Amino acid sequence: MTGQQLAVGAVVRRGKDVLLISDPPDWALPGGAVEPGEPLLAKVTQESGFASVLPERLLWVARYPAGGIDYEMLGFEVTGVGPHDGSGAWVPLPEAVERLGRMWFAPIREPAVAYLTGRARVATLWTWTDLNEPPLTHPRAG
Repeated sequence: MTGQQLAVGAVVRRGKDVLLISDPPDWALPGGAVEPGEPLLAKVTQESGFASVLPERLLWVARYPAGGIDYEMLGFEVTGVGPHDGSGAWVPLPEAVERLGRMWFAPIREPAVAYLTGRARVATLWTWTDLNEPPLTHPRAG
């Protein structure tokens, strides 16, 4: 039996820096699985260190199977509201791309890196039917 799970991730910027969260051994964008009844951006708010976040635009949708579950991950650009509590690390964009590029899990790595480097348009759909194969993207990511 296959389940379904919604997940969310977010690009949070401060000038030319991007907020990354340590997820040993990798670095990631703030976010995670959305539990039933939980506000869509609750994990982003929790991990980002802001009192709340405002979604600015949808950057990508990634669909992929993992562990018998079909995931749909929404990637947003958000603005943090209120003072920042020091969570995570503010990293210059080139370093953020390099750190995210080392992440082992393609459905989280590829859309983020492609967006941050300008290789994918806003609202690109990424679909993996097999995690050992390249994804299909619409519009096509360069």
